[in-house]
Order: sequence, then C-alpha cells, then structure tokens
Amino acid sequence: MTGPLKHKHFTIIAGIIVLSAALLVTYLSWVFVNVIILSLLGAYVLHPLDLKLRQVTKIKNRRITAIFTIVLVGLVFSALFINIIFILGSELAKFQPVVLETDVNSLIDYGIELMGDYIPDSVQQNMKDNFAGSASSAILSVVSLLQRMVLGFISNIALFAMELAVVVFMVYYLLIDGENIVQTFIDVLPSNRVEIVRKFLYQLDSIYNSLFNVYLLVCVLTGIIGGIGLMLIGVPYPVMWGAIIAVLALLPIVGPGAFYVPAAIYYFIVDEPVRSVILLIFGWLFLETIPGNILRPRLMMKKGQIHPIITLLSFTAPLFMVGAMGIIVGPAAFGFMLALYRTYIGAQPGRPSDIGNDDRGSTLDKQEGPAVQEDVIEEEPGNV
Repeated sequence: MTGPLKHKHFTIIAGIIVLSAALLVTYLSWVFVNVIILSLLGAYVLHPLDLKLRQVTKIKNRRITAIFTIVLVGLVFSALFINIIFILGSELAKFQPVVLETDVNSLIDYGIELMGDYIPDSVQQNMKDNFAGSASSAILSVVSLLQRMVLGFISNIALFAMELAVVVFMVYYLLIDGENIVQTFIDVLPSNRVEIVRKFLYQLDSIYNSLFNVYLLVCVLTGIIGGIGLMLIGVPYPVMWGAIIAVLALLPIVGPGAFYVPAAIYYFIVDEPVRSVILLIFGWLFLETIPGNILRPRLMMKKGQIHPIITLLSFTAPLFMVGAMGIIVGPAAFGFMLALYRTYIGAQPGRPSDIGNDDRGSTLDKQEGPAVQEDVIEEEPGNV
C-alpha cells in the first residue's frame, strides 16, 4: 500500500505545482493577451503566404522566407496607414466647423423645402431651429471625439510600437517553428490518442482556414475591387475608402453597404444622380453579390464550409462581449467547438469518418511536402 499511496501523493503534488505554475504564467502574461492572440492569428494567416514564397523563390531556409513574408505584409500595411494619415491630416487642416455647420444647415433647409407643401410654415421654422441646434451639438461632439482619439493615440504610441514589435517577433518565430511545435505536441501524446488528435487538428485547420484565411482574403479582395471601382467612378481617396470597405466587409451585419449606401445618398443630395445610381449598382453587384455568392463559396474548402448562422454569431456576438478582439476570439472559439463536434461525430462507432477522403488533404499537408520538412529539420537543429 505504501508504494501506490506515495505515487498518488506525488501525482497530486506534481499536479498542484504544474497548475500553479500555469496560473502564474497566465497571470504574468495577461497584459499581453491581445498581443498573443494577434500573433497566433497573424502566424496562421501568413503561413500560406510563407509557403507560397518558399515554393516560388525555391528558398528552403524558413528564417529568410519568414522575414520576406513579414516585410511584404508590413510594407502594404505601412503604405495604407501612411496614405490614410496623410489624407486625414490634409482634410483636418482644412476642416472648419463653421463651414461644416453652414453646409449642414443648408442640407437641412433643402430637406425641409422638399416637404414644404406638406408642413405648415410655423412647423417648418421650429424644425429648422431644432435641427440646426442638434447639428451644431453633433458637430462639436464629433470634433471633440476626434481630438480625444488623436491625443489618445499619440499618448499611447510608445505602447503601440512595443506591442507591434512583440507581435512581429512572435509571428516570425511561429512561422519558423509553428509546425514543429504542433508535431512535438503530437509526439508526447499517448499512442492511443494520436489518431483522434490528428483528426481534430485536421478539422480545426479546415474550419479555421474558412473562418480566417478565406474570410479575410475575400474581405481584402472586396476592398481592392472597391478601391478600383471608386477610382473609376470618380470618388476621391479610393485607396482609403477601399481599406475601409475591406474592414466593413469583416462585419457580417454591417458589410460594405455601410459605405456605398450613404455615399450614394450623398451624391444624390449634391445633385449627382447618375454617379449615385452607378455607385449603388456597383456596390450591390461587386461589393455584396459577387464576393458573398461567388468568391467566398468557391474559395472555401468543401469540408470547411460553415453554416452562415455560425459565421454570423462567431463574428458578431463576441464584439458586444469583448470588444474589437471579439472578431478574432469569437471565430476561434466557435471554430474550436465545431471541430470538436465534427471530430466526435466522425469518431463514433458506425459513423464513417471523412478524414483523409478528401484528395486535397490538410492545408499544411497539401503545400508542405516531406522533402521540405526534412530540409527544415536539418537546417533548424535548435527548433522545438
């Protein structure tokens, strides 16, 4: 009895120590939890690009291709950021609240004149006064909000720079060692659990590829199409608006319609009905219908297809609970549970598992052949 009892005590004490250490590490790292989440997402999304660069350039050294990948993406985002900052700076320099208030009042007068035949003169004057006062308050509130946002960004720019540096370094090392870390985790599992874990990881990769890679790719393509279309239509600052359209496309409920519908209304009000109609048709066809009904279904893997309700909930509901990070945490959590469900269904006795029946294979298995993996192991002896 002494031997089993001592072994049980040792197991309990070791478990308490391990759990305490894990809680301590979590507590110490909690300040950077957003950075860690962004790094994991960045590494996963950039992994296909890293593999493609490796295939195109024939470079087998992962360190070099990881640097190329990060630099390429960094240049694109830096160009967009500088473009937006330049536009905002030039527009804010010309911004005059008095002029904007005059324009808004003129717009109010124009709207009330359209209804002049149906509203008594006394009511029209009251409406003008009320709307004018509300417009002045709204303009002052918006200006104050913009000033606070700019000052807040400037005051926290050092923290943002440090967090960005940590994200870049973590993405770099995850691109280098990510697959080896996963393989090491599989190697330490009991032999009777390896197969089920591989099935789960396969399902998880398929689902995450649809929720993140394909979804983000479609949003980026929507932004590019929007920028080109707006440039042809004659809308000013098409690059900036294209970036905004890409961001709006991330939100299933909002979508690009939050841009092109108000823009069409604006051009109709300023007496440009032709441009307004063209903008509406372009937005509905090229920013809504084609990306949602043609591009996304074609790019999604067959087994990775996800019901629209799950997609809607995963991208929308978490925004109200955890803020902007919900757009990452939500799909990750919903996708994890969906992968567990599909793995369980496939593992039930009497239910055929579709793992391995897809000739495409896993996203990683399809693009990363055995030869590349052997080269990586040989050139990175220090990997996990």
